[in-house]
Amino acid sequence: MKVIATSLALGALALGAATVVHIPDADAKGRRATGQVQTQRGTATVQRDTFRSRGERSRTTTATGPNGRTTTATDNRTRDHAEGTYTRDRDRTYADGATRSVDVDAQRTAPGEYSASRTVTGRNGDTRTQTGEFNRTATENGASVSGTIQTQNHGALDYQRDVTRENGVRSVTASTTNENGATRTTNAVRTPTADGSTYSRDTTFANGATREVDRTTTRDGAGGATVDRTVTGRNGDTRTQTGTFTTTPLPPPN
Repeated sequence: MKVIATSLALGALALGAATVVHIPDADAKGRRATGQVQTQRGTATVQRDTFRSRGERSRTTTATGPNGRTTTATDNRTRDHAEGTYTRDRDRTYADGATRSVDVDAQRTAPGEYSASRTVTGRNGDTRTQTGEFNRTATENGASVSGTIQTQNHGALDYQRDVTRENGVRSVTASTTNENGATRTTNAVRTPTADGSTYSRDTTFANGATREVDRTTTRDGAGGATVDRTVTGRNGDTRTQTGTFTTTPLPPPN
């Protein structure tokens, strides 16, 4: 259910709002990643520019598919630990000129308590909004978030997200249950390796169907990396992508 998927994204903010990006140097630091991705439909090219400064991150991604059509996306995040605020604005422009935007705001309302809102404006101009109230509790090796999300068209959703970190491994379990008792659960694990990392995400839908994503990142030690990604859909079909990327530093933006 799409509403549950977007609600999982909203609930994750309650955890993210409690984290601030720490950059030793207040000046923005930039990096450009460029590469090619081999897909079952052909080769796509990708360029991503990322700038980070204290409490801020901005990112612009341009992707051109095998058919020559280009999509551009911007993603800007800000966090203020002292004020307990978090914002994220994402805008995507498609090859046909249509746009889609996602605007997110989160605010700490009391120690361990957060409110969040998420507004999506689709390609057809329609807008939908979700709001949520969350409680965050620190655990021995991570954090737990629970709360209620109010949706525009589907009523209230119960949300739970648990994050653990141990020996460099980060595990996330998130679930959302709607008013009819339908539950969607996602388990994700990221594990560091000697030359990169592995990542797996398994989603179980209310009807018992599953979707799996597996990704392996291998770094060459010289600013380059190879990424292999395999997705197994609900119908059992599998598709694989392999990307090769290089990174270079960028000067601070004007």
